Amino acid sequence: MDAVIAGSATCASNAVVFGRGTFDSGNMGVWVGPFLKDSLLSAFNGDVHVQGVNAEDYPANLEDYVKEGGSESCGDACARTVDAYVEKCPEANIFLSGWSQGALCAHKCVNRVNDAARKQLKGLATFGDENALMDEPSTVPAGLSFKSYCNEDNASPDLLCTESALSGIDLPDSISEWKATVYDNLSLLKDVATNSAQLKAAASVPVSILSGFFGVSKYFLLDVAKGNVRRWLVLPPHFVYGNNGMAGQAASWMASLV
Repeated sequence: MDAVIAGSATCASNAVVFGRGTFDSGNMGVWVGPFLKDSLLSAFNGDVHVQGVNAEDYPANLEDYVKEGGSESCGDACARTVDAYVEKCPEANIFLSGWSQGALCAHKCVNRVNDAARKQLKGLATFGDENALMDEPSTVPAGLSFKSYCNEDNASPDLLCTESALSGIDLPDSISEWKATVYDNLSLLKDVATNSAQLKAAASVPVSILSGFFGVSKYFLLDVAKGNVRRWLVLPPHFVYGNNGMAGQAASWMASLV
């Protein structure tokens, strides 16, 4: 999309901006973005531009997730990209997507694009969407097609988005319990990895989350008092959306809207 905006590439009929998850690398990450991109290229027969929000605009850190309910700078950067692309390609169909904190970015972006871009928005697809757990959830504009993909596996659901598998879940109410629930279980992240990039990330994510957590632990304790600790439960089932076929389902869904 940046190449089109810069005038060095031609328009596609469709364009998708994606927000990666917290501590995910590059623009598209390794867990969901690459799978979604490949599926989109197939679903749209190649007539699509797919771009992640630039790392310079979106650091994908834990601090912004906790303090801002998802990165404000990501929402702004996403909207700027969409606006600029539509200015160059006024007939293009625009889609927004994101996983984890990137889903929160997509929610913010969809409400920040300009009027011309809003007319071209066709759909919003999110994965592991924590929007409902935020202090000020974003709203989806009336009339916009929206699909939220959540791992609802009865044995090991994604606790950040599940609506049906919460009975019997023992939520942590102290920092030591959070560590035992989240950090210790993230050692199993390697078991859901399916390629070398994911295996590399699986080794670094637990360390990144633990170091990031201690910088924002006071907000965790505030959430304990408010009864809103679910937004801190980043567990292996949250990382499967590229591997479990849902990224492909989302791509097919987006293509069905045009």
